[in-house]
Amino acid sequence: MSVPHEDSPRRSQGSLRKGLLVYNPTAGQRDRRGQMEELAAKLKDRGLDVIHAPTGGPGHAARIVRSHLPEGLDVVAVCGGDGTISEAASGLAGSDTPLAILPGGTSNVLVRELAIPLDLGKAADLVFEGVPRPVRMLAANERPFLLWAGVGLDARIMGNMLPTLKRWFGRSGIFVTVAREFFRYEFPRLEVTVDGQVHEATFAVVCHATRYAGDWIIAPEASLQSDEMDVVLFSGRGRWKFFKLFRQIQLGKSGHLLQGIAKTVRGRSVMIRSLESYPVEVQVDGDCVLQTPITCRVAADSVSILVPRSRDREPGTLEVQPRGVRG
Repeated sequence: MSVPHEDSPRRSQGSLRKGLLVYNPTAGQRDRRGQMEELAAKLKDRGLDVIHAPTGGPGHAARIVRSHLPEGLDVVAVCGGDGTISEAASGLAGSDTPLAILPGGTSNVLVRELAIPLDLGKAADLVFEGVPRPVRMLAANERPFLLWAGVGLDARIMGNMLPTLKRWFGRSGIFVTVAREFFRYEFPRLEVTVDGQVHEATFAVVCHATRYAGDWIIAPEASLQSDEMDVVLFSGRGRWKFFKLFRQIQLGKSGHLLQGIAKTVRGRSVMIRSLESYPVEVQVDGDCVLQTPITCRVAADSVSILVPRSRDREPGTLEVQPRGVRG
């Protein structure tokens, strides 16, 4: 597959004729159908006809994209959270058709990671003005993903969260479940094998992105374009130390690594299994869909995502500078 480099010439507006608009109709605490109708009308005014394709459940976005690709799409636009975006991207893997991301989730981690505007209108301009950037796909037990696979607490939070709380209260609704699951967490023993080297943990996150849960910095040296993954390992069993882990990730200065609360190990192949008598939940790009044992790898295919030409970040986003903090 040939994926254009992000510094390749800007595509002309007139060259775009046919597109696909995939969206989660209930993403981000609102009904987005009317908003997507309005967006489609604006795209048509600029010469781009888009096929409306609301998703109906887990895995639907990937199937929608694959079904329409043979029609000769110039661009695929996706509006939703990180899970929906990841699914749409997996449907495009191996294709030269670019993906335009329209922020519509609660945390919008991939949007922040790629410096895509959080404003929907400005993000939509990238359909015409963005430059393609190749992003490597990953797989957990052959399920494609882009950002991370978390084993333990975060997966339980996403798996046990009431959708109505998230829809009504956004991030505040998530933290209701966070508090409940944090005090229930029993620190299950995990065996994590990275490129043949065995490590112990009670919580692990396989990362391909620096950010986590919004603008929190979990793996400062991870890269969406890398053919390796950074695995963040926490091996403690104390609740206070566990709290400090998330607090330092939230502060975004790599304190969880510099203070030895956790460590990162980099590799191309990651296997995680439970040492308990039961499997442990696994979240992939924010969706709790798997359980241990899992094997993670970087896939051969990339997806081309449209990003701003300028590398300047939006006001309020964090710069990721710390180096040399791997365990």
